[in-house]
Amino acid sequence: MSDASSFLARNRNAIVVASLAAAAATGAYLYYRETQATSTGSTADSETSAAKAEKKTVSTEPKDAIYPVTSEGLPDINEETIANLSDKEKEEWALALKEDGNNEFKAKKYTEAIAFYTAALLLKKDPIFYSNRSACYSALNDHVNVIKDTTEAIKLKPDYTKCVLRRATSYECIENYADAMFDLTALTIYGGFSNKSIEQVLERVLKKQSMKIVDSKPKELRLPSAATIGSFFGAFLKETEPEGISEESTGADAFLYQALKNINSNTPQAYEDADTLINQAVEAYNVEELSKDSEEAAKASIALEYLAAFQFLKNDPASAASHLEKAIALKPRPRSYIFRALINADKSSYTESLSDFAKAEEMDPNCPDIFYHLGQLFYLTGDLSKAQANFEKAKELNPDNVFAYIQLACITYKNGSIEAANEKFTEAKLKFATSPEVPNYYGEILADKGDIQGACKQFDIAARLQESLPNFSVGALPLINKASIISRESFERIDEAGELLNKACELDPKSELARITLAQIKLQKDEVEDAIVLFEESSDLARSYEEKVQATSFAEATKVQKRIKQDPILTAKISELMAQNGVLQ
Repeated sequence: MSDASSFLARNRNAIVVASLAAAAATGAYLYYRETQATSTGSTADSETSAAKAEKKTVSTEPKDAIYPVTSEGLPDINEETIANLSDKEKEEWALALKEDGNNEFKAKKYTEAIAFYTAALLLKKDPIFYSNRSACYSALNDHVNVIKDTTEAIKLKPDYTKCVLRRATSYECIENYADAMFDLTALTIYGGFSNKSIEQVLERVLKKQSMKIVDSKPKELRLPSAATIGSFFGAFLKETEPEGISEESTGADAFLYQALKNINSNTPQAYEDADTLINQAVEAYNVEELSKDSEEAAKASIALEYLAAFQFLKNDPASAASHLEKAIALKPRPRSYIFRALINADKSSYTESLSDFAKAEEMDPNCPDIFYHLGQLFYLTGDLSKAQANFEKAKELNPDNVFAYIQLACITYKNGSIEAANEKFTEAKLKFATSPEVPNYYGEILADKGDIQGACKQFDIAARLQESLPNFSVGALPLINKASIISRESFERIDEAGELLNKACELDPKSELARITLAQIKLQKDEVEDAIVLFEESSDLARSYEEKVQATSFAEATKVQKRIKQDPILTAKISELMAQNGVLQ
């Protein structure tokens, strides 16, 4: 990677508005003091630091002035008056008007101060006059005029950071977050990428902009990537003919049978078809009219369970919970409670989730699905010993659950037993010889260890196994994983990573991860427009609100980067900073 690329990489957070650095207490205080001073009108720019530091009682009594005034003591200046002045007189009057405006400002007489600064501007287009008048407008919460005056000041003095900050604050107040981000990014550049307090504000405004965009879009409930759906259903025992339904079934039973058959097929189109068939089954069972004593109650309950599962996968937990309540009211199974436990865990309601797992276990103490998903809960909350115990039991009760073997190997690795983890992955490989999941997750462990060559080999094996299977399994994940590590390892392999990610996007059109990773590659190659499109596509595909906001924040940050690069003054400043740091361009 070139010196210039290295410099940009080190300062990328500031340049593309993606910094997550927390502000130091001192920096936060200084920013707070600055914004407070602006909002209360307690400071205005003056000519000398001595004048700023001088503390005296402000007199509001009328005084003699070298310029004409009205009966109210306000300046009475027009173009005709100015035309008769010499250049020296114009300069003297302008400075006197500015100083008198400062006195009005200090007395918090902002409207009067505006009159003095306005008169001064008739005599001289000075950035300080614009700045001081903008401070008055800020104190009056007139953000439109703040923006007008700070813009004029910045035209005259591009690095006038006080005005850049004041304009950014007003842009934020009127919810013009895109322009606020541009100004805040400019401040980080003028500050040599060292102003942590501004970076914190930048991150906050970026989040506001991203949330605003996501909130403005209509909510679309759609299934995620087939790999996501497959890993969800793949951790459960397969169902083919529950409650006696079969290929010869008719009516609602036929819809349910075909839906389960499609789920077990584990392909993108099969999942879409299963979603439709489950809805048809629920409607055909007429669940609103069924009683728990009905002959159809058990099958209708199963249909409701799967309907809830698909709604959960679409990130519609409220509808999922509602349909699970109906399933439980009709004829609950352990899976009814397991699905509800997963919904509760997803919203961090762990007490309720554990209660649901307990109810499922009361119904069937030997149901392997209970222990696998309970193990997942403990794994995610950091209780590895309980997670291990539950995964062991899940593996014992269902030796065909490949994910139980993988999770046990991962726990062993987390516990620091690398050799033992390798042995567990070897055990899983022997038992599930055609499973892409095993080499894929083993590759992730090797990558974490720093064994890039070994990880790539495992990802290649996983990708070949996936390609040979009729079902979807891990999908594009091995390609994404390999692309991620080789792009981090060497800039020279960036094109190879891009090719892998293009293939991943073709293989799994619903993979937001493939797109967001490819977008980052595009950024490194300076293909900014392509990166923006990919980030926005990733946001649309993302399942959760938080994931949508994150992907949108990448897109919006990249748009700011594009604007910065189109600004000749800021790009010159970046070049200057790079030269100061001994960076070759």
